[in-house]
Amino acid sequence: MSITAQNETDQKTKKAWEKNWESVSIHEILKIFDYVRVKKQMDLFLRVLPKNEKILEGGCGLAPYLIRLRQLGYDVEGIDYNEGPIRKILSYDPRLPVKVGDVTAIPYPDATFGGYLSLGVIEHFTEGPRKAIREAYRVLKEGGVFIVAVPCRHIFMRLMTPVHFLKSRQFLRKLFQKSEDHHYWEQYFKKEYLAEVLTKEGFEIKEIHPLDHSHALVSFSNLFRDKKTYDEANTFGLKLGAWCEKYAPWLTAAQMTFIAYKCPRR
Repeated sequence: MSITAQNETDQKTKKAWEKNWESVSIHEILKIFDYVRVKKQMDLFLRVLPKNEKILEGGCGLAPYLIRLRQLGYDVEGIDYNEGPIRKILSYDPRLPVKVGDVTAIPYPDATFGGYLSLGVIEHFTEGPRKAIREAYRVLKEGGVFIVAVPCRHIFMRLMTPVHFLKSRQFLRKLFQKSEDHHYWEQYFKKEYLAEVLTKEGFEIKEIHPLDHSHALVSFSNLFRDKKTYDEANTFGLKLGAWCEKYAPWLTAAQMTFIAYKCPRR
């Protein structure tokens, strides 16, 4: 992909994310903390995040995790490169420490934070994740924890590949007089590749977790979705997701989360 094409794709991704948050309220998205899968995430975060250090959430979106962690006594600040979600957050609570900022050029000095949350962010840059990871390294203190979550290409997604391919063809949308479809661009990393990148950029990986098995089912079919929620699984989806987590954890995970720590440069 040429530099021009990369820039165009990155701009489309940015607009798609802003559009994604337009119709979602802060009150609605805060309900995710009742979800089984999010409770598992939070258990992991609370186990490793420092409570006596500043924490950054890079690419915070509507900042539900920032809001929840601050309610629990953590000193979390957030940045997002779209102004829309930041305005919405500040309208909800003007005291929240969020601002417009790019995770590939973080507007903070070196060694500012003891923790950094990156939840579904670094996979959206056409140039790859290295620049964002290097910035995370720069703003973290030595020994600071870097929590990185990225999506997995799970087996249910692979089953839907032909459908997704046809839906992505703009000429078919024009043929059937559908409006142009804008989606954010993302890549799916192999566990080994992302582990190698993090290690080369100065991080020591302590844990890697496959997560969100019920959400993999929800993304596969509305048959598994609880339609009274934002995107939680129904009872059937939760039970099948628990089975998948036990017997095929990596094959059926919608997300993998790395727990890594900043090491001194050699």
